Parts: sequence; structure tokens; C-alpha cells
Amino acid sequence: MSHLKNRNIFSVKAESGSNTWQNVMEKTGNTVVRDTLMLLKDTECESGRLNVGYTTIYPHCSTKGHEHPPMEEVYYVLSGKGIMDIEGEEKFEIAAGDVVYVPFARFHRTENPHDLPLSYVWVTVKKED
Repeated sequence: MSHLKNRNIFSVKAESGSNTWQNVMEKTGNTVVRDTLMLLKDTECESGRLNVGYTTIYPHCSTKGHEHPPMEEVYYVLSGKGIMDIEGEEKFEIAAGDVVYVPFARFHRTENPHDLPLSYVWVTVKKED
């Protein structure tokens, strides 16, 4: 009999208790929780058209969703898993290693229904005048 175990981190449930993330989320009732670091702003590059950021969406949370008519956007998922929803028409799973393109002016929202954070780098590019 083998004593080795093989488990994927996404197949294991987070522990429960008073000092857990899930408990904090249940107390606040707010599931729109994420942090974004602006790595490069359009005012800092020659073209004036690029923005680059790093976002983490916490377990069982999401972004509010947004659109930016003069910009298209690319996501590169660094870690975790989630769901990308584009205008409620296209909803699909995303995971580490995925690249997602969001066309100009499309409303989009990212959800993380899992027990681990979802982190990605995103780049927006403004249309040329």
C-alpha cells in the first residue's frame, strides 16, 4: 500500500473558524474585494496610451465590473482560477497561464469562486486619436 498522496490545491477546502478569510467575508457581507497595484500609468509612457496593473481578487470575491470605451484590455493570469464574464454574454473559466482579450467598450467582470486568491497582470491600451 502506497503512503503517497497526490492532491491539487484547488480540490481542498479552506478551514473554517473565527480567524479565517471566509468568516471575515461573511461578517462584512461584501464580496467585491480586490487589490490593484498600478505598475505603469499612461502619463508615465511616451505614447500616453498604456496602463499596466496587478490585481488580486480574494477568495469568494469579485470585481464590480467595468468598461472603458476608449481602451482595450489584456489579462495574463499569474495564479489561481476564476471566471471572466464579458457583458453577461460570454462567461468562461480562467486559470494561471491564460491570456484574455477584452475588446473596446465591453463591460467585464472577474469572479473568484475558489478558496485561493486569483492574481493577474492587466494591460489597457487607448485607441489612437
